[in-house]
Amino acid sequence: MGLPRSLAVAVGGLVLTQCWPTTVFAAEPAPAPMRCTLDACYHRALERSPLMAAARIGLEQYQSRVREAQSVFYPKFEVNGFASVLPGLKPGKTGSEPTEDYDFTNLGPLAVGSIGMAQTLWTAGKFSSLKQLANEGVDIARTLVRVAEDEMRFQLSRAWWGLVLVDDLRDLTEEIRKVLSEQREKLERQRDEEDPAFNQSDLLRLNVYAAEIEEKLRQFERNRQQALDGARLAMGDPNEVEVQAAGELTPVTMAPISIEAAEALALANSPRHVAQRGGVKARLLQVSAAENQLWPDLLFIVRVAATYAPTRDSSSDSLASNPSNAATTGLGLVLRWTLDIWRQLERIEQARLDVRQAQLQLDGERAKLRVDVRQAWREMTDALAMISVQHKAFKAARGLLTVETQAYDDGFGEYSEVLRAMESFVRRRLAHAEAIFTYNLAVAGLSRLVGMELTTLRVLPPVGKL
Repeated sequence: MGLPRSLAVAVGGLVLTQCWPTTVFAAEPAPAPMRCTLDACYHRALERSPLMAAARIGLEQYQSRVREAQSVFYPKFEVNGFASVLPGLKPGKTGSEPTEDYDFTNLGPLAVGSIGMAQTLWTAGKFSSLKQLANEGVDIARTLVRVAEDEMRFQLSRAWWGLVLVDDLRDLTEEIRKVLSEQREKLERQRDEEDPAFNQSDLLRLNVYAAEIEEKLRQFERNRQQALDGARLAMGDPNEVEVQAAGELTPVTMAPISIEAAEALALANSPRHVAQRGGVKARLLQVSAAENQLWPDLLFIVRVAATYAPTRDSSSDSLASNPSNAATTGLGLVLRWTLDIWRQLERIEQARLDVRQAQLQLDGERAKLRVDVRQAWREMTDALAMISVQHKAFKAARGLLTVETQAYDDGFGEYSEVLRAMESFVRRRLAHAEAIFTYNLAVAGLSRLVGMELTTLRVLPPVGKL
């Protein structure tokens, strides 16, 4: 008689959007319940979800790496400065004897400054490899944002339809509890009045069934509150927000799709699979980048340096060895070549092994995706078929309840049969509602796998064009 165990999870993940009143001394009225459609909840989750914010930051990080790669061909400047005191040389001394040639009573300032500029002219393909890697990282980051969006949509679909299911079944069980309460009062009155029509077994059966209904009501409320608490914790929302799903428990509509079309659509459009393919491409680019490290770089260098030292005469000093030279300027081409051959060759081999590993993992994930899509498609198809089956059973149970109730009211039936018919009616009504919920959730699950919201498509693309 209980609801499925997945219902507690099904209601989780719903986004809440109100604020907790902060007044301590004067209690503020509770905020009005927020009624939201599934799309409204989804769009609000995109704005407030920490997971979505983290995914977007990941995209910005890769975009920053692209800009960093482009900066390789920007001029690089280096500025250095130094200041101290410098003693003057004694007349006729060369400075070869530090303790005797210098006049420490004649101290003057020493200021040294230099500006250098390096402009990369040629990198033997290193720049293009780095830029391609960064661009591939941006593409992967975009697909990861799509993965986060699809996961968020699925969680919200499960939460939203779970709330609709709870509200729908709670109304039913509330009505049944009211009917059972009235019948209990009637039977207890017959017992107290010693009515010959009173049957102790009927009262006992009614009490047992009433306890089951009460258990269901408490389970509904517990599942709903536990799920909402989890959602509030995940989304950082206050605990006193009340959310109501603005919708009815009806099967979603979507264009018919074959199992082959669903499989092809997932292989072409699933963001997880697209990201994995991008990972293989990125590792291929890493091989090229490692191979390009074997070759040199060509740079254009300019350096300007100047020194201010009034206590020293640098006219006879070597430009290369004396820091007190008044000016040092130069420019030229520089060939920068790191000849660490054995380590570079091993890095190339490691990059090639990474490509093989990534390709094998991609093959395995592709096979797993096919299996997951086929399983999700079968679950969706079975759930759709069970809606019709459970609806017929529900109508039959409702008719049986009407017949048994009428027979009991006319004095030709037993109240125990009415209770059995009522129990069957409630079971079928619950099963019908759960079948709709299961189908809607199966559609959301298949949409997540194929990377496309199937309920928004009216005509699916042909398999050959995916």
